[in-house]
Amino acid sequence: MATILDTLKILEDTRGADIEQWFATQRGTMRPFFYTSVDLRYSGYKLAPVDTNLFPAGFNNLSPAARERAAATMRDYFVEQHPSAKRVIVIPENHTRNMGYLENLATLLSIIEAAGLEVQLGSLIAEAGKPIELSSPSGRVLVEYALKREGDVLQLDNGFSADVVLLNNDMTAGSPDILSGLSQPVIPPVGMGWYRRRKSIHFAAYHALAEDFCKAFGLDPWLLSAEFYQCGFVDFKERTGLDCVAKGVDKVLAKVREKYAHYGITEKPYVFIKADSGTYGMGIMTVESSEEIFEMNKKERNKMQVVKEGMHVSEVIIQEGIPTVDLVQDKSAEPMVYMVDGIPVGGMYRVNGERNAYGNLNASGMEFTGMCGEVEGLPDSWKKVDSCHFRSFGIIAAMAALAAARENYDVVKPASIAACCG
Repeated sequence: MATILDTLKILEDTRGADIEQWFATQRGTMRPFFYTSVDLRYSGYKLAPVDTNLFPAGFNNLSPAARERAAATMRDYFVEQHPSAKRVIVIPENHTRNMGYLENLATLLSIIEAAGLEVQLGSLIAEAGKPIELSSPSGRVLVEYALKREGDVLQLDNGFSADVVLLNNDMTAGSPDILSGLSQPVIPPVGMGWYRRRKSIHFAAYHALAEDFCKAFGLDPWLLSAEFYQCGFVDFKERTGLDCVAKGVDKVLAKVREKYAHYGITEKPYVFIKADSGTYGMGIMTVESSEEIFEMNKKERNKMQVVKEGMHVSEVIIQEGIPTVDLVQDKSAEPMVYMVDGIPVGGMYRVNGERNAYGNLNASGMEFTGMCGEVEGLPDSWKKVDSCHFRSFGIIAAMAALAAARENYDVVKPASIAACCG
């Protein structure tokens, strides 16, 4: 069978204007959030998002041209959405001594400055009168000032007050009171933090969009999405809720086997089991059968029990595993696309020589390398991946960004993603 990238390239060449109109119509219904990064997996026969981050790090891994595009798109966003904005407070993650994250912050600040805005850092953990001063690997000094409020206006304790508050903190531990009821816009909204957000809700929204897109352009939605199932009330340590997880594994594997048979795919299907909220590659395991759920040892159960900031896992998503065909210097790789205002501006490959084509690459041993033509000004070791096609990646990532804006947490979960055992 033809690869899905071949199919998308033909579609772009023959119906590019129709694709643009489809996205314009969707954006008119619900505009994407300020920035987004999307992890994709490409197996040859399918290309699908497997994670969507609304508070992305890693801007330092973008090429110089991609950073310029990001700045230009940010400039357009602020002119259209916040025309009077001149000053921005960025609230970073609390683990600010991570060197990679510090370089991300330095790059993000530079991009915002290139967009024409003044920007300073405001910390959720700094004490009044005791700013946190750190240096990024590139040498930029980063000063994080304590946050304070004057009525409904958020300021820094050095007197800096901003027109817009930009979160680069995924709010895993919850929504801090100091950000509640502000007169300034907070982007992305605090309520989209991982303390509240669920991957299952996101992928339900994405599947609906993918079905609409594929109906319009004559594609099978399975080629652009990963099957999934959600379970709540799971406690791996106490072994409760595992029946639901096992049932979900069986259901997802059955759907995948049916599609594999239809397309003549000889791979052995498998699934990822992930915490339904959270990031950083934590709370993830792979299995090929439901029996493995009941055979987990103590170490595996403990690994699945806790994610970032010590938050306990009580809900999981069982997601179709998509083996990657992408390699960088013989190491397994997966594309990542970065967007501003839902518009793809650049990307990179996550590479991990310690994991195979079936594994979770967001783990120890990962590194990042350039994407497609995004290698200008970067080391020679950043090689283009042969199967890379940024326009096609951008279509899928842009749909994921649209889906994130359509996640609804004010209603009961749809039956299609409700816990299996209720």
